[in-house]
Amino acid sequence: MKHFLLTTWCLLLAVAVQAKSLTTMQSNDNYKIMVISDIHLLAPSLYDSGKAAQQLDAGDMKLVLVSDLIMQRLVDDIIENRPQLLLISGDLTFNGERASHERLAKHLLRLEKAGVRTLVIPGNHDVMCPYSKSYIGDKSAEAANVTSEEFAAIYSHFGYGKDSQRDPNSLSYTCEPIPGIVLLCIDSNIYAQSGDSQVTYHTDGAVRSETLEWIKRQLAEAQQGGKRVIAMMHHHLVEHIDGEAKLLPNYIVANHGEMAQVLREGGVKVVFTGHLHITDAATVDDITDVSTGSATTYPMPLRTATIDPSLTTMTIETRFFDGIDEKTLDKGRAKIENSAPALASMISRRLWPRMESRLKQYEPLLAEQGIDTSRLPRDARDVSGLITKHLREPLTQSMMAVTRGGEDPAQAPAIVEAIKQGVQQMMTEIFGDGGESVADFLLANLMPRVEPTLRSALEDINQVDTDTQTATPDHQLAIKLLGHK
Repeated sequence: MKHFLLTTWCLLLAVAVQAKSLTTMQSNDNYKIMVISDIHLLAPSLYDSGKAAQQLDAGDMKLVLVSDLIMQRLVDDIIENRPQLLLISGDLTFNGERASHERLAKHLLRLEKAGVRTLVIPGNHDVMCPYSKSYIGDKSAEAANVTSEEFAAIYSHFGYGKDSQRDPNSLSYTCEPIPGIVLLCIDSNIYAQSGDSQVTYHTDGAVRSETLEWIKRQLAEAQQGGKRVIAMMHHHLVEHIDGEAKLLPNYIVANHGEMAQVLREGGVKVVFTGHLHITDAATVDDITDVSTGSATTYPMPLRTATIDPSLTTMTIETRFFDGIDEKTLDKGRAKIENSAPALASMISRRLWPRMESRLKQYEPLLAEQGIDTSRLPRDARDVSGLITKHLREPLTQSMMAVTRGGEDPAQAPAIVEAIKQGVQQMMTEIFGDGGESVADFLLANLMPRVEPTLRSALEDINQVDTDTQTATPDHQLAIKLLGHK
């Protein structure tokens, strides 16, 4: 009797364990992937509370001096959410400091120990960066950076291990972290070469022809195996803002048209990117580029991508990290809100070369018309000052909108109107009584070309007012991981 009861108890226990196992399997049927980007971590060993670090902090929109703490809290958050996989799409460090890479690897090892696999790719700030520095006391000093192979060694647990297929010509690789899902991790960076000066440091990106051929082979292999492919690279693959390739060429991979065609033919439906620090999704010709903003720049976005058991649909949800103290969050928000002068400086540097030649050409004619030509801007700094003075509010609103994503379409008309008023005020300051007519001329001739770009930046649309216009939600979206051609 005792033997019978013991046997029965063991059978019941086995059934209970099996039932629990089945329940666990069912709850884990969906595959969860978390995505962050542009951590820009600066190792605590590289700075103190001195003047050099404070100047660095004051001049940067990123929360550089608490980047390590933010990463620590992000790791806590990720472990709590228990994804199978974490993707980090480049700019892992502030400026490629070896100590910062080694520090980040320690954070990622904590994720590994908790059962969360992490895959990384480098960004333009990560490898052979000539700006690697420490900020101790009153002055900054050069700090050791890393070569491509040193980068791969540091992140040998995070994509550059034996279970990955590495491109011999770059830091690109593929692996299969989820059965049936191949991750194509593309190195889109142009590295400084030995002997290069700091002026030659590259923020723009391109994929070498040899790497492109390697990508084609990897995609063909995945197709033959009936596997889905998800891509990740640092630079954008498609334009997130109409005209991005001309206005912001450093942020979209140079050969993006050819790249997109190769990925499209290989069945790729989604690519995770970063670099521009915007939280935006854009779809062009059936490929969705999901750009994730900086993890250390307000509002610190985190994306969660869930893939259904049949591997046919990916749903993406976005939230903003709040696991840091309110004072730090307020400081991060203020950095964005006070970004108008930096934006004005960037705009003026791009405008001035063309403006200067035109002004010199028309200055005698303007003088004949009684215009006080001494009011004309004389260099890019003058233009920057005028833009900051008259366009600060719409610039700030625009910056906050594109940084956060999920833009409110109703906001765009108000911002466009504020820009028009600012242009009128600017022209009046430059040309005096004749400024109003100059403003009318500029607005009548330029705004029809500028407004579609503004709408694209401020709303969730691309290829504005064309037959191929698309609208892609930034924060919550679903992507079909359909079969291959």
